[in-house]
Amino acid sequence: MKKTLVLSLGRTGILHIYAEKMISNFKDIDYDVIISRDRILKNKVKNAIEISTYKDKKSFILNTLLFFPIKFLSLIPQLYKNYDILYLPYQHLWDIPFILLFKLLGRKVVFTVHDGVLHTGERNFIMQFLTNYRMRHSNCLIYLTQYVKRLVEERYKIIKPSHIVPLPIIENDFINIKKRNRDSKNLLFLGRIDKYKGVEMLMDSVFDIPNEFDRLIIAGKSLYTIDYLKHEKIEIKDKYLSEEEIGALLSWANVLILPYTEATQSAVITLGVYAELPMICTKVGGFSEQLAEDESFWCEPNKEDLALTIKEVFKNPEKYNNIKNKLTEKKNDLSWSVIAKQIEHILLS
Repeated sequence: MKKTLVLSLGRTGILHIYAEKMISNFKDIDYDVIISRDRILKNKVKNAIEISTYKDKKSFILNTLLFFPIKFLSLIPQLYKNYDILYLPYQHLWDIPFILLFKLLGRKVVFTVHDGVLHTGERNFIMQFLTNYRMRHSNCLIYLTQYVKRLVEERYKIIKPSHIVPLPIIENDFINIKKRNRDSKNLLFLGRIDKYKGVEMLMDSVFDIPNEFDRLIIAGKSLYTIDYLKHEKIEIKDKYLSEEEIGALLSWANVLILPYTEATQSAVITLGVYAELPMICTKVGGFSEQLAEDESFWCEPNKEDLALTIKEVFKNPEKYNNIKNKLTEKKNDLSWSVIAKQIEHILLS
C-alpha cells in the first residue's frame, strides 16, 4: 500500500489545525505527518514526526539557514525508503525541498491551493514565485473554490489535474449557542487582520450608525499597523486568540462580519456556520461558493452598503432566523469525515 507523507509546519493561525483535523479523519490512508514542535495549539497528533521550526524572527532566520538544511538532509534516507506520496494541505517556506526531492524521485505531489494569487498586503515577487513553483511542480492540485482555480489558470496559465474540495466546517468545543443573547446587537470581526480584510471600512461604517448596534469587537492579530478608531462601542483584541477565546466570542456575537475587499475563501465562514451565526459578507471572491444567496446577508465592499446591511440585520428578524436555520442544515453537508474521504480518494487515485 502506498504511504503518504503529510507536511504541516505551521505554528499559528488555523491552517495547521485544518491539516491536523483532516488527517485525523483519514480511514484508508497510511501516513506520517511532519509537524512543528513550536506550534501554539498542541493537540495530540497521530503518526507525528515533530521538528523545531521557530519561535520568532531571529530563530526563523537561524533555523532556516542552519538547522533545517541539516535536518532535511538527515531525513532523506527515510523519505526515499518510506513514502510514495507527498501531501501539502497548505504551503510553508520549508516545503520546497520536499517537493523537489519527491519530483526527482518521480513520486506524487498533491498540493492544496488556498490562495493561488496572493492577496493585497501579502503580495511580493518571491512569495508569489514560490507559490507558483508549488503549483507547477505538483502532480495534482486541490482548490477550495472554483474562483481560485479560474484565477490561477487565467493569470498564471498553470493548468494541472485538479479537484474542488471545499473547506469543511471548523468546529470549536467552546461555542455555546444557548448562551447567545438574542436581544442584543453585538457585531464581531474575527481572524488574522490583513489589509484586504476591510477592518478600516468596517470601523468607518459603524462609526456612522452608533445607534444601530450595541458593541463591535474586532478580534485577531494584525499583520500591519492599524489606526484603530476610538469609540466607546468598539473593542479591539489585537492578539492571537485561543480556541476558548474564539468560542466565547462566537457565543457572544449576534452577527459575524466579513468586510473583505478581496477574498478567495475564508475559514472564518466555516466557524460561523458551526456557530449557527448569521454573517454579513461582501460580494467578493469565492464567498458565494461557501454560502448561498439565502445563507448570508450580502453587501458591496464599501462602507455605505455595509452600514445599510448592518441596519437590515437587526430590522429583519425573519430573514435573520431563516439564515440561522439554513446554517444549521449546512453543518452536516461539510463534515470533516465527508471532506477527508474526498482527499483520500485524490491521494490514492
